[in-house]
Amino acid sequence: MLAETESQTLRPSFHFASLILLATCTATPDVPAAPKLDMPDAGAAWTLETVASELAEASCPAGTSYASFTPLAFSATPIALGPADDVASRIPDGASFIGGWELTADNSSFGGLSDLALDGDGNLLAVVDDGAFVQIGLEGGAPDGTGQLAYMLGDDGNLLQGKSLGDAEGLAVRNGLAIVSFERTHRISAFNLDACGAAAREATVSLLPDTYAGRMIDKNRGAEALTVTPEGNILFGYETVENGHSPIGAVAGLEQAGWTDERAPNPAGYAFVGFDTARIGAADQTFWLFRSYDPIRGNRNVLSWQGGKKEIVLTRPLAVDNYEGITVQDIGNGIARVWIVSDDNFNPQQRTLLLAFDIAVASE
Repeated sequence: MLAETESQTLRPSFHFASLILLATCTATPDVPAAPKLDMPDAGAAWTLETVASELAEASCPAGTSYASFTPLAFSATPIALGPADDVASRIPDGASFIGGWELTADNSSFGGLSDLALDGDGNLLAVVDDGAFVQIGLEGGAPDGTGQLAYMLGDDGNLLQGKSLGDAEGLAVRNGLAIVSFERTHRISAFNLDACGAAAREATVSLLPDTYAGRMIDKNRGAEALTVTPEGNILFGYETVENGHSPIGAVAGLEQAGWTDERAPNPAGYAFVGFDTARIGAADQTFWLFRSYDPIRGNRNVLSWQGGKKEIVLTRPLAVDNYEGITVQDIGNGIARVWIVSDDNFNPQQRTLLLAFDIAVASE
């Protein structure tokens, strides 16, 4: 959903691997506490891999038959990023615009794409903020007009009902599991799409904190951002802003999640909506997505890397909309392909735009 403009300042970068997990925590079923954790490093004792089989079984219980997604045909109309001079002035050295597309479909269920991940077949998987998955087929590095859709099921096998349960915002794919973060009922869950497809049930990884800096989190300012690092650590970021920055949290075990001391490198006036960490060559790299909106200037986004030292600013007259989904892939030779997608909020005045950038990343 659209974020309000807030005054923020830039913070220097941080490195995930330089910090060590020192504590774990417990969360109550109703209002999770907000314990303090240190950022997990590459050698953290608990990772997603340690519980992947348990989550896979809970999401796809024995005897559950695989159910296919519903086919979804859509149009992918190529778009320009913007006037050549404006594009040249916004793209830093080492980055290039690969392509952009406006995605449309006759199916009224298409829209509201909130985050992206690459699935095991090399296609894009998105979550929809009314509780659905959408697959976008890729061919030759571009959307091919084929897709699939499935609505999410709760742990009881029934459809997730209402915005309070189905507001999916963040996505990562690992070990055949789709890891999803939700707002409103703040939590992270796993869906075993590889084994059960559309019949996969929600398997809770952890409830997430309802408070930060001593205040309750607004229901629409929760875990927009989610990543599973190459080492298998689950990190989440909230859209809420405190003193100009958005908080970063970590999962330390099943039903064990809390805040770290780290914060996203928010540009001034922007809220945090997405990040992804990928191994590009020999080094882990994190890419960040921020957004801002006001009625005068409209939608504005910043895609940044190297802790905010490098960025692409997406404002008018470039192709702007409500970008809030991001995923990163290593395409070789030290190049990261970064995909971002906009959430049209099922609003006919907005568009679903998909952009791709190639970014050369120096090893650290």
